[in-house]
Amino acid sequence: MARKPTPAPEVKEAALQPGTLEADTAAANQLAVAKLAQNERVTALAKQLNYQGSTDPAVLENSAQDALRRIGMAVFELGGYLLLLKESCPHGQFLPALERLNFAPQAAQRYMQVTRRFANTASMRHLESAGVAKLIELVALDDEQLEDLTELGQTGELALDDVATMSVKQLRAAVREERQERKADAEVAAKKQARIDKLERDVLRIKKLTPDEDLAKLKKEATGIANDAEGAIVGNLRQALIALDSHGGGGGEHKVFMAGLVGQVQAQLTALREEFNLPDASSLADQELAAEVTEWAFSKGKKD
Repeated sequence: MARKPTPAPEVKEAALQPGTLEADTAAANQLAVAKLAQNERVTALAKQLNYQGSTDPAVLENSAQDALRRIGMAVFELGGYLLLLKESCPHGQFLPALERLNFAPQAAQRYMQVTRRFANTASMRHLESAGVAKLIELVALDDEQLEDLTELGQTGELALDDVATMSVKQLRAAVREERQERKADAEVAAKKQARIDKLERDVLRIKKLTPDEDLAKLKKEATGIANDAEGAIVGNLRQALIALDSHGGGGGEHKVFMAGLVGQVQAQLTALREEFNLPDASSLADQELAAEVTEWAFSKGKKD
């Protein structure tokens, strides 16, 4: 028995809202008119500028990028000409030459400074589009910072991509901060190297000392360190305690705080005695006794 064919679904046309077709048509016409007007403005401007190339936005953007690169190269080219002109001019003739070029001496100096700093270096190709004003600010970076910026894309917190978007004022502040950071790093490194050099000199000097001279030197250094520590306690720490005690506020809490500070110092001193098995010689009598014992031990050591 043949199967009864399934009836095709009924096609229902969507009801067209009154006025929709007219509105779409009007919008399309308006867009076409606007596009036509834009094309006419672009054509008129190109004619005014004597431009005969493509007006496609993508092509124009690429052309603008090429122009930026050429402008950057022109900065170095102009700086090079000025440098050579200055060197080749007889004495007193460079400034008149700048006047004939309608070039202010300060502006010429900037171009020459940038060119002398960046020309013939690997960094130049990365900075061609930065413009002379930003290049002037980058002159302050040292060679290592400039190499990091152009080759690695960043020096410290300053990134090469940010140079393009920063204003000259922002770039000046960023460069100043990088210079200060580099100066601080250099000072730390210099102090560290100075300590290393001193230690090396001390080692060489100790090697030349007799055992008694070496012991005397060690005692002298230890005495100096102990005096500094004592001075910090009776000076700075005592003054801090006096200030706290005179403040008067906080009820008895600041007394507890003061006791804690003194306790920390006392704990460290106790730990030193325990580490080196030292008697308590904090009183005057104890100090005199310790001195007598030391003298006796020294004399006995000489007799033995």
